[in-house]
Amino acid sequence: MLDRNKSTGIIKHIAFYIIVPVILGLVIESLNRKSLIAGVEYMVGSPLLFCFNTLIILLTLSFALFFKREIFVFVSVSSVWLLFGIANYIILHFRVTPFSAVDFTLIKSAISVSGHYFSMLNIAMVVVALCLIAFCLACLYRKAPYHKHRNGKNIIVSFVSVAVITIVIMFIKSSSTSVQALSTNYTNISEAYENYGFVYCFTNSLIDTGIAKPDNYSEEAVQAITGKLDDNKSTVYENGKPNIIFIQLESFFDVDYVKGLKYKKDPLPVFHSLQENYTSGMLTVPTVGAGTVNTEFEVLTGIRQHDFGVCEYPYKTILKSVASESICHDLAKLGYKSHSVHNNDATFYGRNIVFSSLGFDTFTPMEYMNGITENDNGWANDDILVDEIIKTLNSTKGADFTFGITVQSHGKYDVAMDKEYPLEVSGAPEGMEAQYTYYVNQIAEVDQMIGNLIDKLSERDEKTLLVLYGDHLPSLDISTDELENGDLYQTQYVTWNNYGLDKKDKDLTSYQLYPYILGQAGIHEGIITKYHQQSDWQAAGYTEGLTMLSYDLLYGENYAYNGINPFNNSDLKMGTDKISVTDVEEIPVVADDEKTYLVTGTGFTPYAQVYFDGSHLDTEWIDSSHLKITESLDFEPDEEETGDITGEEDEGSQEGTEEADDIDETDAFTIKILDDDGVILSTSQTLLYKNTSLPE
Repeated sequence: MLDRNKSTGIIKHIAFYIIVPVILGLVIESLNRKSLIAGVEYMVGSPLLFCFNTLIILLTLSFALFFKREIFVFVSVSSVWLLFGIANYIILHFRVTPFSAVDFTLIKSAISVSGHYFSMLNIAMVVVALCLIAFCLACLYRKAPYHKHRNGKNIIVSFVSVAVITIVIMFIKSSSTSVQALSTNYTNISEAYENYGFVYCFTNSLIDTGIAKPDNYSEEAVQAITGKLDDNKSTVYENGKPNIIFIQLESFFDVDYVKGLKYKKDPLPVFHSLQENYTSGMLTVPTVGAGTVNTEFEVLTGIRQHDFGVCEYPYKTILKSVASESICHDLAKLGYKSHSVHNNDATFYGRNIVFSSLGFDTFTPMEYMNGITENDNGWANDDILVDEIIKTLNSTKGADFTFGITVQSHGKYDVAMDKEYPLEVSGAPEGMEAQYTYYVNQIAEVDQMIGNLIDKLSERDEKTLLVLYGDHLPSLDISTDELENGDLYQTQYVTWNNYGLDKKDKDLTSYQLYPYILGQAGIHEGIITKYHQQSDWQAAGYTEGLTMLSYDLLYGENYAYNGINPFNNSDLKMGTDKISVTDVEEIPVVADDEKTYLVTGTGFTPYAQVYFDGSHLDTEWIDSSHLKITESLDFEPDEEETGDITGEEDEGSQEGTEEADDIDETDAFTIKILDDDGVILSTSQTLLYKNTSLPE
């Protein structure tokens, strides 16, 4: 009788470990497809893939066997998987790309933009839910039964169980073509998650990072590629070097490609005029609905994001530590200075760090801009970029490369639904009328910005080549059958120039864009550039050769560059305007016990903060030359004052989080630019107290 009860208990135990992963798998896949019916259809229609995903869940749950508090660990791991499924469901409502491991590296950026997607009530509900889960798990930890004694037999059984599950997973992975397919077929991330399952794709995103070493990688293989490249010299000197401007247009595409969409007035007259008169074409990008910096990465480096891990953002991995060939580094060989302008946070996607690896000389994010206005969704309007781009061209005597990044047309789009917009839109998919109206009106304003920029550039007596492109389609739940071109991964690019370049339309991928454009301008610097310019893009081995060169540069032995990576991190300066403090004086106030002070200088923005003796002072921004200190100063001069009014300005820490070590702030005022999270982006030179208009 005892043996029968024991056997029954073992069977129930095993059944529990099998049933729970199946239920979790079904729930997670239903959330992944936003439908319980679709989840069941996936389970029935793709039994092997569903089983494979379930086994991965089972493997993680089986580690609970090693713990005395088995039930607590089992429930905790189950809760994590369920939370992942819910997170994926929520994320899919705001962007097209699903939840992946890289999102953990973007938590800070996600928090900074959460206000554009969630109300305070939504955020509060999430916090309450997480606290409730934590409370329940804490109660479970205290109340749930646990094994008081674990003998060697129990441990052996646990090891055997985990080993068997692992072997089965490895067998299916190696023998099933449907499972192996993810390794080479995930260009469409959303489809990959639907085809292969959330659990498998998410797990793969945890372990699959970087560019895999090509099977035939060797010095000979790399030299076989580079040896075929002609040493074409850049001819840009013959007629003078043009300024080159690339602008990445957030969630921008030609809405004429949406079937049935109508408007009384063309929302994109400037963009359409450029399509007709200058080089333009379709642009295939690596992402849809989100993932801006992966398109940005391809455009700036000429390297394919597809060669990296599933859903990987190279900005958050390899480029944080390795300098890469880029359009900036290549143009630097010709004497160009490179700038970036972006009306959003400096630290978003870690650009304040990565742009140094890519060779930018200056970066002007929103923290260094004055006069920003916002749209109905709280994103900065793009009109601010016109003058900021002109500033970069005026900041040097020679030729410039400027990379602009817009943000105005960013999602979400279901905002201000009761507002009347100038452009009436009809024919939108059912239930999306208001969202399309808002979106079309936003890109119409972006189009006006483009026109204003071209007008300003036309007034300058400098040759200029302008390139504009959409980074990805907007997150408007667009399906392929709603598009004239039937491709969710295609946007458009257009160009403009004022010195007579021929119109040569060509459809491109985003990693081919800059080599193609530079080729038209007579610029042929860099191995990646030459490879694209001299290769037959349709030939077998073209992408394999690019993968080989990319691996060699970022992860390999740099055989293409004689064993040494020739690219170094730039000394990235934040902003183009000099930030300085020239005087501090006391302002008379009514109350005798209060004091305020006026700070005079240059380059002040609403993100400028005053520090004295290394300590932050309450600061109010007045204008670009004045700040107000709204708290009393306590000053007791040291016997030996240090610092120098002529001290050098700190150009900003590479990490963007630390002050320069060589600035002595003792008894001195400094101006620091901080982002909304308190990250110090740059620090001015010091101004000693004794050199101000304040009393001794």
